[in-house]
Amino acid sequence: MAQKKGLIYRLTMGKDNLPDFTPNRLPGSRWAVFKDVFFNRLGAMAKISLLTFLFTLPAVAWLVIMNIVLQVDAQLIPYSSNIGIGYPVVVDAALMGQYRSFMYNIQAYLILIPLIMIAGVGFAGAFHVMKLLGWGEGVSVGGTFFQGIKRNWASFLWIFLYAGVSLFVFMFCITAYGYLTEINTVVRVIMIALAVVQFVLMLCMLLYLCTQTVTYKLGFMGLVKNSLLFAIALFPQNVFFIALSLLPLIIIMFLPLQIGIFFWMIFLFLGIAYIVLVWTVFSQWVYDKFVNDKVKGAVKNRGMYVKNPEDERAAEIEHIRTRNTVYGAAYVSRRLSSIDDGKSFTPLSTNFSRSDLQKLSEEKAEMQEEIDKEIAEVNAQIEEERIQWEEEQAAAKKRRKKNKNAVENASQLSAAEKEKAQKKKNKKTVKSASEDEIAILPVSEEEYVEDENEKK
Repeated sequence: MAQKKGLIYRLTMGKDNLPDFTPNRLPGSRWAVFKDVFFNRLGAMAKISLLTFLFTLPAVAWLVIMNIVLQVDAQLIPYSSNIGIGYPVVVDAALMGQYRSFMYNIQAYLILIPLIMIAGVGFAGAFHVMKLLGWGEGVSVGGTFFQGIKRNWASFLWIFLYAGVSLFVFMFCITAYGYLTEINTVVRVIMIALAVVQFVLMLCMLLYLCTQTVTYKLGFMGLVKNSLLFAIALFPQNVFFIALSLLPLIIIMFLPLQIGIFFWMIFLFLGIAYIVLVWTVFSQWVYDKFVNDKVKGAVKNRGMYVKNPEDERAAEIEHIRTRNTVYGAAYVSRRLSSIDDGKSFTPLSTNFSRSDLQKLSEEKAEMQEEIDKEIAEVNAQIEEERIQWEEEQAAAKKRRKKNKNAVENASQLSAAEKEKAQKKKNKKTVKSASEDEIAILPVSEEEYVEDENEKK
């Protein structure tokens, strides 16, 4: 009996009964790449999240400190009390409370800009590692993370400077809406709408700014231009995948603190890497579709196995042969007979004779004949299904060719009709022209040559 493997062995070495790796076992789509990385590289994702969190820690700590300062300020000074507090008497305590809250928010998000830039340095390493994981490369997370920072830290500094300024503008408009009451309501609503639009556009551009920086060698203007074009052209898809990546964070923020603390711990280990993974997988799909065919040296569908028509045909035939199989046990429309069915051997007694051996040999030959007959029936059924599949494919190919020829004939016919109409129009134009107009009509090069010969 085989010895049962322990939990640590199974986690580190995997299953022993897996088949050998072949290229066709690579993920076949970007969704398959996402599942492969998320479910098979959890350790790498946890390392990416923790290393990135070290760089985001100053920004998180600053937001927590400013939130505590706001709460303490509201408790020490009763801004919502009756009018006339303290000495001298303050008659606009509520307005003063709004003003102090407004200034605290402005100060908090203004100082947050350089802290977001520091977090961006960490994301330079995170996006670099996740790109290689999506491509199926073997990486050492720690070394590759800091290698990505070394290569891209400058670009990510100005990228996250833009993100920090956009967040500041967005929060300024949100907080100013309740404080600047002397401004017309319509103006404030327009200001809020513009702030929301620019913030969402920034998130869409940020998705491509980060992933293009670690994937291509682009200048500043090329990077901004491409990101802006992708952000606008694929706006619905961008919003969907950004919302999908931020959905766990949004859900956790609305949970009670007693329950949310557990999910915050999970987000600490996997949340940041999950966001980076979603952005990377989606952007790589966009680049495969719109960019990589036009970039010299770019590898399309990297980290995936995309079948060509010959591979698809071979895979379909193999699927027919091994339908409902588990690692090569042949099943077709019905299963092969069990070893307990059909003929069997007569067990030999302790004192067997030559006749017993002869009988055993005959039973063995009969059983082999029965097995060969059943295998031949199964192979015939497989061959019949294969021929039927090939006939269906040939018929489909013939239909496609017929449709293509019909389209080409229609286009040629329309082109001939257009040419005929154009000739008719030109003929009508020449006939209707007067003698003075004929002199200014264009002539061919041969006519010029004939005129010169006549002069000579």
